[in-house]
Amino acid sequence: MASIRVKEVFFLPPLAIARVGLSATPLECFVWDSDRTIHGAHRTVIKPRVSLDVLADGSLRPYLPKSIQFRDQGKLRPVAPFFELWVMLEGSDEPHPLTSALLGQLDATIDNVEYTITVANRKTHRRTGFASCAYIASVTVGASDHERKQLLAYSPHTSGQQPLVLESHKIPLGHFQAIKPIHRRAMGVHLGTLRVRFTPATGQVYGPPTAIAAPASPLRQGIQLPNVTLGGRLHEIVPKENRILNPDTPWSRHIMDVDGDDPQPSDSYDGANVGDSRSWGVVDDTCDGIIEANVVINNVRHVASARILSTCPDYAPDRRPFYSIADDLADRDLPRVAVSDDPELLHATQYEIADLFERAFETLSLYNLDAMRMRAILENLEFGSDDDFHPKLPKTDHKSMTDADRGLPRSDIRVPPYADLTADLFSFPAPKTDPPPGFRLPYAAAAQFAHAKLCDVETLLDFLRSKPERVKALIRPPFGRFSQYSEKDPAKPNPKFRDPRLDRDITHDMRMPPYMRDSDLNPLSLTNRQHDALMDLVGLLSLETPITQMVADLARQTATEGLAEINANAIGQDIKQRHRRRKTKRKRK
Repeated sequence: MASIRVKEVFFLPPLAIARVGLSATPLECFVWDSDRTIHGAHRTVIKPRVSLDVLADGSLRPYLPKSIQFRDQGKLRPVAPFFELWVMLEGSDEPHPLTSALLGQLDATIDNVEYTITVANRKTHRRTGFASCAYIASVTVGASDHERKQLLAYSPHTSGQQPLVLESHKIPLGHFQAIKPIHRRAMGVHLGTLRVRFTPATGQVYGPPTAIAAPASPLRQGIQLPNVTLGGRLHEIVPKENRILNPDTPWSRHIMDVDGDDPQPSDSYDGANVGDSRSWGVVDDTCDGIIEANVVINNVRHVASARILSTCPDYAPDRRPFYSIADDLADRDLPRVAVSDDPELLHATQYEIADLFERAFETLSLYNLDAMRMRAILENLEFGSDDDFHPKLPKTDHKSMTDADRGLPRSDIRVPPYADLTADLFSFPAPKTDPPPGFRLPYAAAAQFAHAKLCDVETLLDFLRSKPERVKALIRPPFGRFSQYSEKDPAKPNPKFRDPRLDRDITHDMRMPPYMRDSDLNPLSLTNRQHDALMDLVGLLSLETPITQMVADLARQTATEGLAEINANAIGQDIKQRHRRRKTKRKRK
């Protein structure tokens, strides 16, 4: 129709994560849900959602899986996301799926749509500084071509450069397919929507002909191979059929922290911490990429783009991370959480913080706190303990999370700001002291016990309200924003934010989350947005205003129904009625 005009074309989702796997069958679709059974306690579970099977002709068959299956004959199933094209039309504020039928109304066909996907692995490029050590694959396909296209990558290079991946021995980075649209609906899915699918690679490693066998790290320089069993086992680096890389490139000569500009953590490559830490020249088939759609309608070209990330498998489908890419993006793009005594805003903030604590418990249930505590302590000791220099901060040596890590003398009537439960359970043990009877992982058990009760809304709000100083002390502050940093190096830690220039701010201790690591090996923290929302809520609840107290009372009354079931409007109306009754009583007096 001439009256319909397209304002914008875009992909949904704009970003997705694929996960490698050797099976030919992709993992089916499941989503998080809350267990509302009598014994479920509203814990996170997964439930099946409509999944899409790609048929031989490129069309889709929707179905509902009955159970989740991770492997086929020992081979992991990959996660292969779909991307849909959507449009915004002039005169409408609602997005519409771009279907073959809608294209017809716009005097166009699927031949007016073309896709280009470009994927690459640039990790070796980032470390060496040579683009010839990256490897890239790109495919352009029309929307009417529904054949599955393989993404074969090799290294671009100029004269005099040695490519890491030769054009004669390309590395497969996955497949790309334009889905055939069918003008039909099934199980709530519009099969006529224009879609593409990215299927990641199988999870292979590749190396040069010299990548045959090596000792496990760490192994200091000077240990002879006949004595390698003292440091660890010998293992095959790369299967024989995958030793296809060029050995004469900077990647096979790379040694961490030699050239100065090395991404952190600098030792995350094969060969690090073994001998002189020279790289074995090994790479994998994970990648990042961009999918682009060019849609020509009425002689106007519209361009849509989406990002795809290919990474390793995830083995915890019913456990949510407390810190995700979504939280990182929210921290970057969304404003600070508005925390006030407005009933609806207060309810929303309490829900967000309660969900954060619930996710923290779920993460902790997968975490070997005892092992990570010991690892962090040993790393701290390598750089020397400065506990005497910062007596108000938690301990960084073997006293961490013990009776010696209470932070304040026992005679102080206030609640100790740091170790509490673990301090009562475990005295100051020597590093090799056996754990208490019945506890293989005593610190992990204690932490799970402490966090489990905070998944209850009533208990959490009471904890935040009654122990604000303890909460402020227990939560590790995030790294500051650039605007918060002074030009001069700081002399001591700031309680509101951390500065990476200060050694104590990058040292591990028991503050929450305890001994967890960020991508650069620094102690992990909440995002600035999460931290600000939590502290603002703690400050508001500790004021004990009439409104916050009434909201807390109502939350306590409805806690058994679950926080998600609390009706914010009902809370607000109830508070207003209480205020009216109070005013009426005052007038009568």
